[in-house]
Amino acid sequence: MTEEQQFWDVIEMTLKHHTLEDDIAYDEFLHDQLKKKQVKDVVGFQLRLIELRRTLDSFEIIKTAQVLGFYSSREVFNRFCNGIVASGKSFYYNVKDNPEFIKTLLKEEPVNLRYCYYEGFSLIAPNVFHEKEGNDADWVSALKNTQRLSELNKDKAYDSEMDQEL
Repeated sequence: MTEEQQFWDVIEMTLKHHTLEDDIAYDEFLHDQLKKKQVKDVVGFQLRLIELRRTLDSFEIIKTAQVLGFYSSREVFNRFCNGIVASGKSFYYNVKDNPEFIKTLLKEEPVNLRYCYYEGFSLIAPNVFHEKEGNDADWVSALKNTQRLSELNKDKAYDSEMDQEL
């Protein structure tokens, strides 16, 4: 899995060039950034996106998504979370760590949440993967294998720390 700061560096670089108001230009720039990376890094980027999206699954965020009409299905909610992640590290952590932040935005500046529905964001890394590996390449297996390798590496790091303490 891509280290979190590396993930945010890619997002911040993309945001420096394009906002979510022009999601096609955002997609294209992010696509170009990922295309420069190795396949394992593209897969790792997607795994980090999935992890960040998962941590947004809280009562307050779901409630806001419902008010905005972004909770009719898990897929629609994921698109809402895509937009939160794609908006950058600062916005993401404000939403994640401060339930009042998103409620205040909803009350005072709901227009700022209109770009939080972002369908294409989670499709960019798989597209780059298939461009690099071919259409017959197994994206799901690549995700699972990379996730498992990441877990094994965490276990090795933990074991190494334990050995040092003993």
